[in-house]
Amino acid sequence: MTFVTARPVFEEVENLLVTPRGGGWKDGVLFEKYSAQKPGLRMLMASRQPARTAPEGFFIQSEHVDTFGDWMGEYLVPLAQVSRIDAPVFLPAALAAKGYVQRDGARLGVDFVGIDKPLLIKRAKVMRQNRFVRYWLPAQASALRALLKVDPVPPAPGSLLYLSRYGERSEVADRTHPNLMLEEQVRARGGTVLRTADASLEDYLMAGEQAETLLYDHGSAAYNMVYWRPRRIIEFASDDWWMSSFLFFANASGVRDYTIICTDRPGAAERLNAALDAPVEDA
Repeated sequence: MTFVTARPVFEEVENLLVTPRGGGWKDGVLFEKYSAQKPGLRMLMASRQPARTAPEGFFIQSEHVDTFGDWMGEYLVPLAQVSRIDAPVFLPAALAAKGYVQRDGARLGVDFVGIDKPLLIKRAKVMRQNRFVRYWLPAQASALRALLKVDPVPPAPGSLLYLSRYGERSEVADRTHPNLMLEEQVRARGGTVLRTADASLEDYLMAGEQAETLLYDHGSAAYNMVYWRPRRIIEFASDDWWMSSFLFFANASGVRDYTIICTDRPGAAERLNAALDAPVEDA
């Protein structure tokens, strides 16, 4: 999925007013293409009296500011398309406060600044979304790896890594999986279980050798596959919540062996065993 008319990487906008919720105003008009989130009544009703002024800065057009997945797909990918980030990157206040945003700012040497009061950016570079919602292209996955300076290690043959959401609280939608049963099955085959509620970035970075087959509960932690080279993926879905983001990201990363198992339905354990017993398909 690509745009028929290619979008620019960024647009230069003079005197762009941005609000804490991410509204982008130019000459008294609220523009969706300059906003972080789709415009709505709250954006229209919010105060637009600038509390301060910045001489220059980046601002990112987006639709979602809720999860780590939104951060990876709608924020880091646009930034990966510019050769140099030489000005502050202004973010909606709620997004800027998240721990992974602050962590990545320190890792990348980027000044991410939260907008807690209306801000007038005299010379704004508004990064446009060139990735259509959840549809990833190989060039976008490669750009993200380049920004994060990723050089994945080859996984050990036969290795299994399960990203379990046991104890995890969702930022957007509840979903249920038989985590303890799945963890037991993976461990019984000599695999490794990484509980995402407790995992650190270092845990993810060190897990590459264990991820020839990557198993995970549907959720943003799956984007940590950017650090690995899985040959096979098994995703656990729920009728409560699923979208195709990770399927397309895996495809853009070169993974062709992909299985989705709905754990709400009978026979999930049997389907998992059948998937693991099958030979790994090469790309």
